[in-house]
Amino acid sequence: MNIKKIFSLAKVLSKNSEMELPKSTLYRVLAAFAALGIMIPCCVIVGFISYIMTEALLEVESPGGGMLFELQILSAFSMIFGILVIFSILFFSSDREHFVTLPIPVHHLMMSKFLFAYFAESVMEFMILIAVFIGYFLAIGKNVGVGTALHPVGLIGAVLGTALIPMVPMIYCAVFSLILMACLSKVKSTGVFYRLSTVFLLIFAGIFVYSLRGIGEINMENYVESLGSGENLFLRTLNIIFFPVPWLANAISENSIVYLLMYIAGNVLLLVILYFLGKALYQKGLYTAASLGSSKKAEIKAKDISGDSQLKACFMKEVRVILRTKAFSGNCAYINVLWPVGAFLLFHFTKNKGGMADFMEMYAQGKERAEMILLMAVISISFIATALNSLASTSFTREGQHLSLIKYIPVRYETQIFAKAIVSFVFTYPCLVITDIIICAYMKTPVYECLIYALLMLLAHIISIIIGMSLDSASPYQEWDDEYSALRGNLNTFFNMAIMMFCAGIVAVIGILIYEVIKLPIAVYYIIMFAVLSAAMVRLLMVGPARIVGNLEKL
Repeated sequence: MNIKKIFSLAKVLSKNSEMELPKSTLYRVLAAFAALGIMIPCCVIVGFISYIMTEALLEVESPGGGMLFELQILSAFSMIFGILVIFSILFFSSDREHFVTLPIPVHHLMMSKFLFAYFAESVMEFMILIAVFIGYFLAIGKNVGVGTALHPVGLIGAVLGTALIPMVPMIYCAVFSLILMACLSKVKSTGVFYRLSTVFLLIFAGIFVYSLRGIGEINMENYVESLGSGENLFLRTLNIIFFPVPWLANAISENSIVYLLMYIAGNVLLLVILYFLGKALYQKGLYTAASLGSSKKAEIKAKDISGDSQLKACFMKEVRVILRTKAFSGNCAYINVLWPVGAFLLFHFTKNKGGMADFMEMYAQGKERAEMILLMAVISISFIATALNSLASTSFTREGQHLSLIKYIPVRYETQIFAKAIVSFVFTYPCLVITDIIICAYMKTPVYECLIYALLMLLAHIISIIIGMSLDSASPYQEWDDEYSALRGNLNTFFNMAIMMFCAGIVAVIGILIYEVIKLPIAVYYIIMFAVLSAAMVRLLMVGPARIVGNLEKL
């Protein structure tokens, strides 16, 4: 294995992997705000959880249990969300035909693509892992001693873990890709593969739910106790699947050089297996991908888009692109279902327990503070859900290298912009309304308040759409390699999320100032929120479309 050549090729692949930050003061400010508003708070929360769990498990003499659980959760999520990315990069990236004609061993190309995907997908996870280890070491230093916490073996293990924890699940994803593409040579359909991430999610979720049996009342204390006793089925299963991770946890918690060497050996062994499996199967998989790609393109060409109006034709074109592209359908369309499902599960399983039961009782008693919190929550959900699905903030990025066609087809800019906005509305707002209904049903909210929430969510939703489309039109990411890169590497999505989180924060600050500081009744908060959101929406509707058109004309 020529490691130097593999890394060099991976470096070449990474050149066009992400959108370059536009050279603008505004975008630099947005980048700084996104880092401060999203990445750092997420890391702080994860680090705090690691600290609390480590302290709790120290009492049952299992200091590494909390860290191990978090590392395994991260491994499981890496596998769930990495499978389609690895599959797309290995077999369906646009540079496939170019690289296979070069004098490069095909398994070297496979390993280079794997390393490229590994680093590209793991940047945020690296930061989260750092937070996990910092939380662990702070708890150990406070309860056991600084000398134990700063042991060289433990520190080296943390550094290696930060770099290598995502490695095992990504190797599994690549192995599944190679084996299934070899099998697909006779099936001639990738449908089974694209559903694999859903299968993994259901399997892990099922094991997690099953692990709640036998722990008594479902709360954090009982669950942490099950982790410390080693009887948690979910953790035991993950320890088998991602077998090197427990060795790392033992190496850090026990400062064991033996476990550290075992962890390194386990990762090396899996890499060697991937290398030789790629040498045997990757060429065959590329041939299968080429034949599947050809048949797919022919099938799509056979169906024309027709409509009674230009707006309808543009709208149907957007819908078909999203639903026919697995990356877009899963990450932009179907992800919206998580909000009503999540709301239902949250209330169904916690309505009689802990903080949720106390909050619902407080609301039932007519406490205005509970009503204010509920209003903050539904408006914030609307902001964040619209930004999270990235339908608006990838409106023009989804066109890719064909973006210039927007200028030349005989359809007005305004019509195309409106069609893209309607797509975001159709896929997002109905799910937000259902979420609103579920929340109001469990909270026993009056119907008129439920309608008010739906109206305020609509205003926040429209604001998020216009801001997202404005960002993407100003600097669309056109040179993406595959659809997952269009989503993963598009900084506009990241910036839009940061702005929407800021908007959600403003909603909370206004509520706290009005009710907690100035001591005004909750009705004033409703009026002010409606006035602020309405004014912001009207202003954006007045200037937003014209600005987007101006941005498109400059392309």
